[in-house]
Amino acid sequence: MSDAFKILKSSCSNHKFKCSMNITISKFSIIILFLSLSVLFSSCRTAEEIVEPEPEPEVTEEPVEDEEWEEEEEEVVEVERVEELNTIHFDFDKYTITDRAARLLAENVEKLRDNPNVGIRVDAYTDHIGSDQYNLRLSMRRATAVVDFYKQNGISDDRIESRGLGIYPVQCTEAQMDEHSPGCEIMRRAESEPLNPRR
Repeated sequence: MSDAFKILKSSCSNHKFKCSMNITISKFSIIILFLSLSVLFSSCRTAEEIVEPEPEPEVTEEPVEDEEWEEEEEEVVEVERVEELNTIHFDFDKYTITDRAARLLAENVEKLRDNPNVGIRVDAYTDHIGSDQYNLRLSMRRATAVVDFYKQNGISDDRIESRGLGIYPVQCTEAQMDEHSPGCEIMRRAESEPLNPRR
């Protein structure tokens, strides 16, 4: 060991060797430096790789209960309808409204008031006594008398149609003929026909 030191010492006096020694030392230092840095960086990378990510909190999904959907009931709009209205009768050769006829027409008025979208058509007739021309005019007067009754009791004119149709088409039998006047009461009539809105 001392012999090697002596050889080294004697060699160091030589300038050339000293330079090569310095170069060697500096090369050696650089290699050491690189090795140290590579170890340092590799340890950092390894540490990064080893670090496990924090576990995400488990999200437990609550079971969704099936909601009971109540089906909306479709609102059924009932269309106003009147199935039947009273028919009235007249005295022989008259177009005035009798008390009995007025009571029947008043019932019709109530139904029409309860169903404002329902219209009415009045068809008036006569019996077979008299000429066709005379009976046609008489039937028109009877229709007008009924229309006037409706209007006076609050049924608007735009809901009413009327026709005077002359002699009633169905003839009376002998049993149906009037006892105290010529003709047949069941033919002397005014029918009120409801005009219901379309469904």
